[in-house]
Amino acid sequence: MEQEDLEKKSREVFHEIHKIQGSDQKIFNRISNLLSPEYLRVSNDFFKEKICLDAGCGSNANATYKMLRMGAKKVYAFDLDETIFRCAGQILKEFDGRYELSCGNVLNMSFDDNFFDFTHCAGVLHHTHDVFRGLSELARVTNIGGILYIETYGKGGLVREITSMLREKYMEDERFRFVVENLQPTDLTGAIKWIFSVMEEHGDVSGKKIPWRHIEELIDNDLILTIKDRIMAPSYEENSEEELVNWLNDNGFTEIERLTRYPMIKNIRKFLSPFYFKYDSEMARFLYGSGGVQLKAVKDK
Repeated sequence: MEQEDLEKKSREVFHEIHKIQGSDQKIFNRISNLLSPEYLRVSNDFFKEKICLDAGCGSNANATYKMLRMGAKKVYAFDLDETIFRCAGQILKEFDGRYELSCGNVLNMSFDDNFFDFTHCAGVLHHTHDVFRGLSELARVTNIGGILYIETYGKGGLVREITSMLREKYMEDERFRFVVENLQPTDLTGAIKWIFSVMEEHGDVSGKKIPWRHIEELIDNDLILTIKDRIMAPSYEENSEEELVNWLNDNGFTEIERLTRYPMIKNIRKFLSPFYFKYDSEMARFLYGSGGVQLKAVKDK
């Protein structure tokens, strides 16, 4: 797939996902609260009077929303095409005059050098064909003394091997593609009911011991959107923490920290939260390799 087509397809996939995330208050609260002073290890008033960038903001602009809520003076947010305006403007309407939405590409931004006090780019670089070109652009527009925050896809691990295989199957298998694109929580709960019924037919009543409401809580729309994200996005470039840290060190950044959070997830992914938080544990490395690499760095020159 040509790079332009890859980017266009990625944008189409995530626009549909972000629309649902933006309209579901529980999901939107979860993703917007991923960004906080506590997580970033900064003071509670850090964002006051800051000029910020949300590079690849997505149609729900959740990070832009949170930065504005935390007191940012102005946030510039962009994504690949005009579809962001269909949702983001509605979500951000209470902050009129304090944000600017535009179309753009993280690999070639139009902003001036040394412009932003805080540069945010989460879940974007690994959907491009050149992670380090994107990093160069993010570094260029970050002000001296400003903070660059990136969140990108790590390298290695069993889960990555499985999701890579599923993405290939999605592209090649029409029937599988139909199933993924139309997947709903009721499809998974229905499958579990069927499993329990067949078990019971053979004298195994283990399924009856599990309250059904707990199963329904573990399979929600947030889970379905995560599955679609991992499988439908055409490309996930992988980079290790070491590669990213070395690049930042070589390009004028200091105080480089890998951040971690314990994500408060309501669905079955809650059982994976310990692996996300303890990304350097033996089991987490086996499953996720480098994990989701979340780095904060200060531009020194």
